[in-house]
Amino acid sequence: MADSGTPKRPVRQTEKLLSALQALNDNPLPFVRDLQLGFVDGVNELTGILIGPNNSDYAGGHFRFSMRFPPQYPFNPPDFTIVTAICHPNVNSRFGTACLDALWSTYDPHMPLKVLLTELHNLLAEPNYDVPVDNDILEKTREKAREWTQSFAQPSE
Repeated sequence: MADSGTPKRPVRQTEKLLSALQALNDNPLPFVRDLQLGFVDGVNELTGILIGPNNSDYAGGHFRFSMRFPPQYPFNPPDFTIVTAICHPNVNSRFGTACLDALWSTYDPHMPLKVLLTELHNLLAEPNYDVPVDNDILEKTREKAREWTQSFAQPSE
């Protein structure tokens, strides 16, 4: 039988992620919903909804996110994307990629998935307006962040 050229799902990585998902199901994070693991474009991808932190410009928002795990994971960290439109100084406006430099400077291959998700949530709780990820035309202000949360990140009934 000829090889179809379709990438094969990395078995060990998938087992590790499934184990981490089971741990999250057993002891869920209150700000994460609807976690699903898929295999998209040759990589494992975890999707879900991140609930905006209370007392933040993103409070009450439901933000769809994606974590894509490169073949080198856990030795290389996953890529985070916030799929829901968001006005955030540390998220690329065009592509939704989240800049988690503080996390990546301390990243360790043994870092639990729970910590990675918590850091993404912390990014919403404490945006760094002094170091924006891009200098796009959109003015990223706290007021604009609240407006976008109301416009784009409301839970569907």
